[in-house]
Amino acid sequence: MGKSNIFTLLTAVIVQFIVGYLWFGSHLFGDVMTTSGHGVDFLKLDVVSLLLLILSGYGLTNVLGTLIKTTGVKDVNGGIKTGLTIGGLAIGLPIVMLLNFMGIGKVILLVIFTYLVLISILTSIVVVKTKHA
Repeated sequence: MGKSNIFTLLTAVIVQFIVGYLWFGSHLFGDVMTTSGHGVDFLKLDVVSLLLLILSGYGLTNVLGTLIKTTGVKDVNGGIKTGLTIGGLAIGLPIVMLLNFMGIGKVILLVIFTYLVLISILTSIVVVKTKHA
């Protein structure tokens, strides 16, 4: 990716924030992601959570940007394939396997896995669109 594009990073972080708010709130899956009967309040971010969100957006845009540049992806379809591959195999499966060893429930594992794959796909689309616009 070379030099980081701040617009790409901000767009990826905003996409992660919006999808995370919808995904982990009570909007899509009801009480699947609950703690003591309350849904995850994604809008109450502390400084550490916001910093981790920005760092994960930065890392994901750099990794996907490098892969997209290396493989020569020039359209959204190639970006979707790259995001699906990286999100599913390089990010999603290792995290879900680790959480499974920690005893997290199967439904929550499925929700987390699909979230990671979706974020990877959307971030790769953002990278392709902002790099080749």
